Amino acid sequence: MAKAVLTEYTFQTEYPVDSPVRIAHLSDIHSRKADDILSMLEAVSPDMIVITGDTLERYDNRPQYDYYADDRFHPVKWAIIHAIHYTNHLLTLFAPQDKKASTKYAYDILSRIKKIAPVYMSLGNHEQKLMKKDYQFLQHTGITLLDNTYQHVTVNGFSALLGGMSSWDYEEFFDDFTHQKGFKILLCHHPERFEPLIKDTDIDLTLSGHTHGGQVRIGKKGRGFFVPGQGIFGRYAHGRFFDGRLIVSAGCANTVAFPRLFNPRELVVINIKGDNNE
Repeated sequence: MAKAVLTEYTFQTEYPVDSPVRIAHLSDIHSRKADDILSMLEAVSPDMIVITGDTLERYDNRPQYDYYADDRFHPVKWAIIHAIHYTNHLLTLFAPQDKKASTKYAYDILSRIKKIAPVYMSLGNHEQKLMKKDYQFLQHTGITLLDNTYQHVTVNGFSALLGGMSSWDYEEFFDDFTHQKGFKILLCHHPERFEPLIKDTDIDLTLSGHTHGGQVRIGKKGRGFFVPGQGIFGRYAHGRFFDGRLIVSAGCANTVAFPRLFNPRELVVINIKGDNNE
């Protein structure tokens, strides 16, 4: 497995901040091991940790076609998704055990990061069938699950409203969240929702995942070859967009038998600074 990288961004705000706030952003763990991500996370000493979905593998094992922003049926995309899914499923059967998804890996990561800083977690498309034991584990561990809910957080004199948009039934939550006052951070697994839904609101910062960096990065700009929710060469595979209002993580794991090429797994850190900070 290729070595993970640390990517840092600075987000400047007019809201008061006593000292810079370091937010560690994890995404797409998918019940895999990520010891190198954990080592980097401990070293950066974040003030808080956010997870933008697909931490656990809790879904029926069928191809998930409805990744796309529109509801039209695309036969070619349908065929590609099914071919990729079943080929990967076959190859994964022969993969070493430590490369396969296991609940114990996700639980171990969550237990360890909770000892580093407060943890806030939203849900992705692979978590539509969370089990009772998952909810009990999160509650026992002290991890805040934001499932179409939001919470006020204050760190280093900086106050924000932190919301978690799940992959389904989010409309009522989103309408409520956009009408709240103050600095707003949205954990939204799907970056493809930003332009049609989030862009024209006053949400200050949106953190996303889902894309896995496009699996293979091609060209000088590093466009992802296949980007879930965006198709071939989707624009928002990883990085910072829309004047920094959208930050997309390339994800913490490789979930398919085919390797990630020119596309390392990633830990993202966002440093929020006020105008009074040097």
